[in-house]
Amino acid sequence: MINIRKGRVEDFQKLNHDWAWSPENEWQQIAQKDYIKGILAGTQEFWLIEKDEEILGEFHIYWDKMDKDEANGLNRAYLSAFRVHPDYRGQGLGTRLMESVIERIKENGFSEVTIGAYAHEPEIQKLYEKWGFTEFVKEAIEETTEGKPKFLLFLKKIY
Repeated sequence: MINIRKGRVEDFQKLNHDWAWSPENEWQQIAQKDYIKGILAGTQEFWLIEKDEEILGEFHIYWDKMDKDEANGLNRAYLSAFRVHPDYRGQGLGTRLMESVIERIKENGFSEVTIGAYAHEPEIQKLYEKWGFTEFVKEAIEETTEGKPKFLLFLKKIY
């Protein structure tokens, strides 16, 4: 049975798999520690989709960030680290997870949500557009272990 729920730090720590958070990737390990700090501080939430206690996908909600274009703590939340296990892609699980996360954001009284995609990932941009992230907010450069790719931020209004 498929279950979608708010995850705990212990669940997030289980994601040290090649498809999610690789223990060999130093940048991902630093990011994972930052996510755990945010979860513990209550500035973000970790949501997961699972089957028989196996985590098949994840999503993170930021309620507030230093970059207020992404999340401002008032009416705009930011979504990050959307992943679905490769063996389960194309089955609608990502859509179900997205719908649940959007409901959670609405429950908290937020009316806008942003999400980012790299400029070199048009297939991800099309997926986000399909989900209603149609308003372009800005372009930025994000420093990663792969270099400095262009990062595009999109907005969806929720009611």
